Amino acid sequence: MSRARICSFLMHVLTVSMFVCFTCPASPVVAALPYQTDIDRWVAQDAVAPPASGSVLFTGSSSIRRWEMLTRQFNDYQILQRGFGGSQFENLNAFVNDIVLPYNLSAIVVWEGTNDINSGETAGEVFTDYQNFVNLVHTAQPDVDIIYLGIMPTPGRESNRSVEDAVNSSIATMAASNPKLYYIDLPAVFATLNPYDDAAFTSLFDDSIHMNRDGYLFWESVIRPQLEAIVAPNASTTVNPNAMRPGDSLLFDFGPSNPTDGDHTIGPDANGNYWNNWAPAEGGATALAGEHVGNLVDTAGNNTGMTLTITGSFRLNGKVNGGLLSPDPSLLGDLAVASATEDYFFSTGDGLPGGGSDDLAGGFFLEGLDPNVTYDFKFFGSRISLRTPSTEYTVLGDNTGVALIHTGGPDIGSDGVYDGNDDEVAIVSGIRPDAYGKVFVDVHLIEGTYAYLNAMQIIAVPEPATVVLLIGCLGSMIMRR
Repeated sequence: MSRARICSFLMHVLTVSMFVCFTCPASPVVAALPYQTDIDRWVAQDAVAPPASGSVLFTGSSSIRRWEMLTRQFNDYQILQRGFGGSQFENLNAFVNDIVLPYNLSAIVVWEGTNDINSGETAGEVFTDYQNFVNLVHTAQPDVDIIYLGIMPTPGRESNRSVEDAVNSSIATMAASNPKLYYIDLPAVFATLNPYDDAAFTSLFDDSIHMNRDGYLFWESVIRPQLEAIVAPNASTTVNPNAMRPGDSLLFDFGPSNPTDGDHTIGPDANGNYWNNWAPAEGGATALAGEHVGNLVDTAGNNTGMTLTITGSFRLNGKVNGGLLSPDPSLLGDLAVASATEDYFFSTGDGLPGGGSDDLAGGFFLEGLDPNVTYDFKFFGSRISLRTPSTEYTVLGDNTGVALIHTGGPDIGSDGVYDGNDDEVAIVSGIRPDAYGKVFVDVHLIEGTYAYLNAMQIIAVPEPATVVLLIGCLGSMIMRR
């Protein structure tokens, strides 16, 4: 074959190859759905610690996510909190199979649609999305009650009022003809506060669209009686058979678990204690309301049957951002484990209008405690800071206790040089869980920019009467001798 023909042949092969490369279909790239990461965390945690059957699900956008005291205000119910900020109905519909249908629910309370309208959707489009949600749920579980919270006025969205009213009207009409659908007329109640102009209205908000704690108390006053008429309170008062007994102790390490920012605390530690850790997470991640860790163990490694659930979001950070790297056991006792003190949760919530943002409200609850046992709580928070931040820890059960510490500040350390807390522990003593074995913890910003929580210890203590009885018995035995 001549050189010219060889060249011609090679050019033909190259041309065909290039054509094949450019025209063959590329491997499909599957884009993650919005909120996929948040949903995946809930799903993974549900697989390890499944929620109680028959729970009432509160779901929707940020007003559900930011409702820090939801499970406290409805402590006589089994509540699931699955709010994801900024979401629209189409987002909720996309994840029905992940965070709605697996739960075997008694009822669903929905706050959704306001972001849809604000993004430009018509009333008809939002109503269609609501109908799609109802169909998705009732096709699989026709007996679940669906309760829609009517879109109420908010200070920053007055211009959306006419579309909001149209959506509410369509959903209310549909609910009136279906015995498994309900509409709660929040806008009618808020209208009595002279919305947009009166302090009675604006004082219920943390910002232009989100409520503060007073706003959520107002919500409860409207929602509770209507929920009770649909689903009776269903929280169990049966005592957890594995609950901590007097003398038992539990340790928890808050923070991320990627090598740069933090580590899980592996038990037994140098003191022989076993620890509980937050779920695997990177530094800078957010622990959302509804995320949870179950099967908590005591310091001996025994399963207590307890679960810790976030109710107000935290952000995670640690090692390279000022956590305590070298704790002293003589100052912090069992909490003095570097992997526990080096990283932390932090929040910005103070519940005050114009105060710290309640978007990171900072709270959690514990369930599975024994209502007949009293517990002491120890909280350690620390981060190097040139300011003097302070954090308040409020523990609410059948009774309430509060303690405050400075988590950092110039020369605040025990040596007079270190700019972080290395010796101060907030102690809240004598807390008795509520009748359902639940205790709620609020990590509250008092001074500075952030509130911090690195580690926690819970100790089940004997009742004073039991101690007196024990001393009396020992005295009687001694006298008989």
